[in-house]
Amino acid sequence: MLEIDLSSPVPVYDQIKAGLKGLVSKGQLRPGDEAPSIRGLAASLKVNPNTVARAYRELSIEGFLNSQRGGVSLIADQAVQVAAGGLGDARAAFADAARRARRSGLSWDDIQRTVATLLVEEP
Repeated sequence: MLEIDLSSPVPVYDQIKAGLKGLVSKGQLRPGDEAPSIRGLAASLKVNPNTVARAYRELSIEGFLNSQRGGVSLIADQAVQVAAGGLGDARAAFADAARRARRSGLSWDDIQRTVATLLVEEP
């Protein structure tokens, strides 16, 4: 279902948020579906439940999840729109990385080649 990279500089809770948004974008989770339980997801990812709880709290604030009685979280009706907003985040991250790469002296060809390689290695 979800995968995280513990060696990544991206915080685990952000990876969890991105992963859930990705599942909605791919249609694997739909509005009204029950999100994985905090404890269950923490166990499957081998992370602290507080980390998953933080991701869920932030997703609730963003309008992606609706918390219900009994600790159940449902994918919100507007989750598809919230997940689509991630494209803007990705674009901003790419733009920032490209600026830093240019400042470090890399050519546009080097940057494009590197991005293409990364996309092939990390589909």
